[in-house]
Amino acid sequence: MSKALEKVVVALDYDDPQSAYKIVEQLGDRIDRYKIGPQLFTHAGLDAIRFLQAHRKRVFLDLKLYDTPQVVARSIERFAGLGVEFATVHCLGGRTMLEAAGSACRGSTLRLLGVTLLTSQGAPDSYNWGWTETESGMVQRLAALGMESRLAGVLCSPQELEMLRPKTVPGFLLVTPGIRLPGKEVFQDDQRRTSSPVEAIDRGADLLIVGRPLTQSPEPHRVLDELFAS
Repeated sequence: MSKALEKVVVALDYDDPQSAYKIVEQLGDRIDRYKIGPQLFTHAGLDAIRFLQAHRKRVFLDLKLYDTPQVVARSIERFAGLGVEFATVHCLGGRTMLEAAGSACRGSTLRLLGVTLLTSQGAPDSYNWGWTETESGMVQRLAALGMESRLAGVLCSPQELEMLRPKTVPGFLLVTPGIRLPGKEVFQDDQRRTSSPVEAIDRGADLLIVGRPLTQSPEPHRVLDELFAS
């Protein structure tokens, strides 16, 4: 596996578990980490986690938990017991919830990542919430809360990487969805704040979440070759 591909997390955003399992087998040893989000989890649940682990893959469980501190803590405790590498909680849940989640996985190998703003969200959403801050201001505030709550890192769009990287403590992970191949569209693209993989790494991303450019392609191997070609 190349050093660049070590940063890639493939998002298994499928309704059909068999389609998800097929791409894992197609990509073989080239990809080590896979993300299970709500779409696949509602269809395959723990079976999807077990499949990845049986194929010696690292599991990134992206359910963006946002609930009362005790509900989130018990869920995180369960995921830690399953051997999941990463799990996501939403920073909008607040410090008490984030700290409860952190306490629930202390002593395990599970690392918590905080969701700031989705790459599909922006200023119009903040106005609906009654917030006057810009997108970058909201992301910065939520990322700071994640650091103060001792999360392992946060998810942010490529556009916030350069702003956040100098403000993070050593080892704090910046994980970036919204990765696109330049000049190539994807079907039903609802992500607005995107970039190429090379741009995201140059701006300071530690991990890149790549979904539709790979999962919508009949030749995912070829797409992997193109990710860092430029």
